[in-house]
Amino acid sequence: MKKTINILLLSLSGMLLACEGFLDPKPDQGLLAPDSLDDVQLLLDNTDVFNRQAFLVNVSADDFRTTSEAYQGMNVLEQGAYLWLDDPYQGSNILDWEVAYRQVFYANVALETLDNFSGPESERADQLRGMALFYRSYAYYQLLQQFAPAYQRDGGNEELLGIILREQADINDASQRASLAESYEALLGDLELAVGLLPTTQEPKTRPTKAAGYALLAKVHLLRFDFEQAGEAAVRALENYPDRLDLNEINVSTLRPFERFGPETIFYSILHSHAFSRGTQTYVDSLLIQSYEPGDLRKEAYFNLREEGLYNMTGHHTGSTLVFGGLTVGELQLIAAESFARMGNEALALTYLNDLLENRYHREDWEPLEGLVGNELMDRILLERRKELMGRGIRWTDLRRLNQEEEFKKELVREIDGQEFRLEPESPAYVFPIPDNEVIRSGVEQNPR
Repeated sequence: MKKTINILLLSLSGMLLACEGFLDPKPDQGLLAPDSLDDVQLLLDNTDVFNRQAFLVNVSADDFRTTSEAYQGMNVLEQGAYLWLDDPYQGSNILDWEVAYRQVFYANVALETLDNFSGPESERADQLRGMALFYRSYAYYQLLQQFAPAYQRDGGNEELLGIILREQADINDASQRASLAESYEALLGDLELAVGLLPTTQEPKTRPTKAAGYALLAKVHLLRFDFEQAGEAAVRALENYPDRLDLNEINVSTLRPFERFGPETIFYSILHSHAFSRGTQTYVDSLLIQSYEPGDLRKEAYFNLREEGLYNMTGHHTGSTLVFGGLTVGELQLIAAESFARMGNEALALTYLNDLLENRYHREDWEPLEGLVGNELMDRILLERRKELMGRGIRWTDLRRLNQEEEFKKELVREIDGQEFRLEPESPAYVFPIPDNEVIRSGVEQNPR
């Protein structure tokens, strides 16, 4: 059986990679479909497919900067993303696009197999369906943050272009971009079904659980400015996942203080590997470094002092040089805090913020925050989002949504070889181009740049 599944996975992967673009027409895959629950489980446990996500958004955001010298050694994709160029790809293949649609394809193969399943293991089949729906929604989420406009707080999402929705495994289907509203409806539809099917616990953490489903729901509702549902989903996720990580209980002075699948991690995923993340001249933004107060253990846990005032990020929740991008307790506590603050329940918002920070500050230095209200409370919550979640690909999405609020707009500035490059809050460069080969093959409308 194992040999058969390995052949199946290799065949599927070969089909997906055989042509220049992932959505190019492929041979009929009907003879390759799995035909048992064990087959489906093995298909969904392919971590090389499902537990990876976009990286270029990390290069484009403002968590890191690099030197002119290091910039010259970056590949063309990193250079294009770093400076928000009109043509950031220069003819290169775009893993951020290809891998996400590969995830959609694999999930659809699993879902169609489960549609035809009849047998005594209905509970297991339901859990596998929940996994497949979660993975498809996770892929849609990543694609929407990069290749479609930000969800608009003031409406008009029905008129904006979203992503190509793939609801079945027939890879010869015509490609067509759904509206932004339709894209989010499909994503939420998958997730709402998934949370009802996923188990409360399962190992390893590359597999999603009910808490992971609620966590992703919380992220989606937050960027849709639906704070009531975001807060509710975040609370449900935290209720379903009781583990917490106290930085006082680990050795933050080591280069890799976090363990893979540690208590902070609800769902494990990594960003595609690029040299940018490992570069010794990829420095953490200086103002961000200065925002870590005395006693904040994250500064030591996350970063390594390279030279005076210059820090590399070395502490990832992967326990290695791999860049973590999954779902964590801290992010949910911050979503809950922001959501309740925006709804006017400032006392509850402060409770969730303190729940996070008491596990991030040295015990001798920690005093619960009190009396924060209004703009002061919101500013602190958003600052803690930057400090807690930096380097995970989240900042790009935060910039896109916060730039819609006058008080949070931010212009990004880079300098390379004495030349300044700027990204204005309303810039179309906040949406990555659809890869050229997909536009040529299918005729889908390109994003303005």
